[in-house]
This record gives sequence, C-alpha cells and structure tokens, in this order.
Amino acid sequence: MFVRPLVYAADGMPRPARPGDGVSNPQLTALTADSNQTVTLSAVMGGIYKRTITSARTDTFPTAAAILAACPSMDIGDSFLLLVNAIGNTLTLAGGVGFTDSGTLTVATTTSRWFLFTKTSATTMTLIGL
Repeated sequence: MFVRPLVYAADGMPRPARPGDGVSNPQLTALTADSNQTVTLSAVMGGIYKRTITSARTDTFPTAAAILAACPSMDIGDSFLLLVNAIGNTLTLAGGVGFTDSGTLTVATTTSRWFLFTKTSATTMTLIGL
C-alpha cells in the first residue's frame, strides 16, 4: 500500500517520505487460478504478483479509483512499482477503468516485468509496462 512513512531529514527532524527516499516493504501475492482474473487490490499494494498458469491469460487491475482510495496520501505525479512474475505461460495485464495503459503489458513465460502506476488526477492513473 502507498503510505508515506516518516523518514528523517538531514537536520534530524522527521518528515513524510518523498519519491527517491527508497522506502519499501514488498509482499508477495501468489495466484494459481487458471483463468483470467481481476488482480486484487492487496496484490497491487503488496508490490509482487506471481501468477502460475497453464495457458495464456489476461488479468485486469482494479479501477484507478479503488487504488487511489487505498492510497490517500498519493499526490498527482506520485508513482509506485509492481513486479509481476508469470510461471507456466504468457500473462497479459490491463489497467481497469480510469487507467491509460502504455508500454509492454505482457509478461513472457517464466519471466518478470515491472509495472509503473502513476497518479495523473484525483480519479485517474497511468499504467506503464517497463
């Protein structure tokens, strides 16, 4: 989940973390359901999504509004990363309602790909396959 933890500035005073501070606490979510799925909000917020499938599948992310509601401290322009790993076959990912998708949105068999989520307005986000 995107929460601004406190970090300490050079003067020793605490302040909310900002991009570039390098704060993270990833959690793995593994899913073996062999069908197209809607990625859970907790999987997106966890930071690592592992999919085991026997044929090509397409998973859709939750709506931008749902993700933004779970991340109330995100400012416009803030981003977070999700690492997606596909085991057994190719996985294609798609942004939910409120997303603009770009980049490579497929994860080849037994590989991983980073996805960048960026808040672009109060209700929209971009999804970029890196």
